[in-house]
Order: sequence, then C-alpha cells, then structure tokens
Amino acid sequence: MCMMVYIASNSPLPLIDWDENRHAFYVEELSDQFQDQLRNKFSKSYLYYVGAHEGCGCGFSYGKYPLEDDEEPEEEAKESVTRLSQYLAEAVAKHGTIELFACWADDESAPPEHRRSITPEDIGGESFWFEEKEFLIIGNKSKSSILLKFKYFLMKLIKRQTAEMDK
Repeated sequence: MCMMVYIASNSPLPLIDWDENRHAFYVEELSDQFQDQLRNKFSKSYLYYVGAHEGCGCGFSYGKYPLEDDEEPEEEAKESVTRLSQYLAEAVAKHGTIELFACWADDESAPPEHRRSITPEDIGGESFWFEEKEFLIIGNKSKSSILLKFKYFLMKLIKRQTAEMDK
C-alpha cells in the first residue's frame, strides 16, 4: 500500500514530469476519478498529485523508524522532501495558502484524522513523514504566526469570559 499526497491551490501550479534519470519529485494533474473523490476535502479549485523518488508519496518519509541493514539510505527521501518543501515555498509565495492531504491509497474518500497549519519550512529536518489521513494548511510564516497569535488571543478571551460568567 502506498502513501498518496495531494495538494490544492487557488491558481494553477506548475507540473513537473517524472524523470527516469532523476526521480526525486514530480507533480501531475489528477484524473477525473480522483478529482471527484477529493474535491470535498479541499477549499481550493486546482488539485494535484505529488510523488517522491519511489513514484508515490512513501518517499516523503525518513527518520520515523530505524533503518534495517538491507534498506536504502535516506538521502533520496531527504532529497524528495527538500524538493517538495521548495516547490511548496514557491507556490505559497506566488499563490497564497496551499492545502495538502496525505492518505494511504484507497483512503482518498476517508475524512482527515489529523489537521495542522504549517509553513513550507516545517517540511523536512532530522526526520519527516506525513500522518495517515493528514490535512495540512501550508502558508507563509508571517500568516501562520498571526493565526497562532489570534488563536492565543481568543483562548485568553474565552477564559476571561468564562471566569466572569462563573462569578
């Protein structure tokens, strides 16, 4: 079973063909079948599939489990994740917030079980992987910071109002 990674944008994104000689990362349009299955998950109009060096989304993972003696080194996975992060950084800079949904093959119709807001810079590091049925909102660092501050402000306001109501 393979991890599938889908992204969505408000504007068309550049496609990147699968390269037999350097297969670290590619982006392709979705078939009508997958468009129909995934449309309700995204608020954005343009949907794409992104793949890693393995040809699927499984290659966007490293550092989760210790490597076995017969396993390939993680350099290819790190390269795939770096290219994904760079692609998303350019997309966010040009088109605004990008949405991403990661799931196992045949789970495209399942609802997301994990949700987070991140920046392209959060993709990568010492270890990286997508959770099953994970929905990400990927935006600029400044927008993410503003949202976190707003969330903190709302939490404080609700606490204050709850305390006043309890008096």
